[in-house]
Amino acid sequence: MVALVQHWTAVVDPLTVLPAPLVGSVVGLLAGLCPALRAARVEPLEAVRQ
Repeated sequence: MVALVQHWTAVVDPLTVLPAPLVGSVVGLLAGLCPALRAARVEPLEAVRQ
């Protein structure tokens, strides 16, 4: 917002922007994989009873 008022140009290094989707994907994969692996070890009837 300040950049628009002051007529500044935003300077962002592409090397800081490019890894962001990769890091987000890795975090998302691990966040989904850990509970899935834990749930895969539980017997289905035990999971329903809890």
